[in-house]
Amino acid sequence: MRDPFLIDECLSPDLVALAHARGYDASHVVFRGLTGTADRDLLPIIRHEGFVFVTNNAKDFLKLYARENIHAGLVIIVPGGIPAEVQVRLFAAVLDEVEAMADLVNRIVEVFSDGSVEIRDWPME
Repeated sequence: MRDPFLIDECLSPDLVALAHARGYDASHVVFRGLTGTADRDLLPIIRHEGFVFVTNNAKDFLKLYARENIHAGLVIIVPGGIPAEVQVRLFAAVLDEVEAMADLVNRIVEVFSDGSVEIRDWPME
């Protein structure tokens, strides 16, 4: 899996450093000058640049992605408000899980506080 990641502003920029260390292309919403951009306004950027979006805002992004016919993938770090080092540990678990996959097209990846990872089709058929 080599699609680029875009990390949401609600998550630590340390996730970008982890992705880079593991050989992935990644950026952060803040690095791109998109701080405060409405979720619905991020989606065209995500779509146009083929990003796998990483967030902990499941509520809003599951709704937005449910309307997409095709997307590069969505990663949700389920527990919100967690320290950066925990975010990094959980994102590392995601990278371990998806590394051998060809892509995450039309898939959602959820990682939970215990480090377990669930991958499913989204939108659900």
